[in-house]
Amino acid sequence: MDELLEKSEGLSSEFSRVFEYGPIDESNRVIASWVMCSVALEHSASLRQLVMNGNYTSAICIMRSQFEALTRALWLFYAASNQKVENTMALLSERSQNADQKPNNSEMITKLEGKAPEQAVQMLKEFRDIQWKALNSYIHGGIHALQRHGAGYPEQLVKDIIKSSNGLLTMTAMMGAILTDNKVIVQDISRIQSRHKDCLPDLISNS
Repeated sequence: MDELLEKSEGLSSEFSRVFEYGPIDESNRVIASWVMCSVALEHSASLRQLVMNGNYTSAICIMRSQFEALTRALWLFYAASNQKVENTMALLSERSQNADQKPNNSEMITKLEGKAPEQAVQMLKEFRDIQWKALNSYIHGGIHALQRHGAGYPEQLVKDIIKSSNGLLTMTAMMGAILTDNKVIVQDISRIQSRHKDCLPDLISNS
C-alpha cells in the first residue's frame, strides 16, 4: 500500500506540472474547463491523503466528486452551450446558482458523444458503468459504506480505489494538456502514463 501511494504521488507530481503552463486563452469556455480540471486534481490529492490516514470510506466518497469534476471539465469545453458556460462563469449569487442547473452526470457524458475524443468518452462510460452504483451507496450511507466500514476494507479494494483515482487523474492531465494547446505537452502525458503503468488501472495503462 505504501509503495503504491508513493508511486501515485510521483505520478501526480509529474502531471501537476502540466497546470504550470496555463490555458491557451482566457475565454470563458477554456477557463471554466481549466478550473474544473484543477478541482479534479485537488480531489485526487485529497483522496490519497484520506487513504494515508486510513479514512477509506471518505476516500471512496471523494472519488465520485473527482469523477464528476472531470466529467464537467470535458462537458464545459466540448459540449456545453455558450449560455451554460456563461451561467457557470457568472458571479456567484442565488440567481446565478439557479441558472447553473447543469445536466446530470449521465446526461453530460451522453452530450460528449461525437464531440469529445472517443477514447475519453468511452473511459468515462466504463468508469460510470463499473463504479457509479457503489459510489452512490458510499455517498448516501448505503450498504457498501455500512458493511465495509463495519467489517474493514480489504487491502486490494483500497489499492483498486487508488488506481482508479490515478486513472481519473491521467484523464484530467490530458484534458489540461489539451487546454494548453501544446502538442508537446499532450505527448508528454502519454510518456508519463507509460512510465507509471503499475499504479494505473488496466483501462488506462493499456490504452
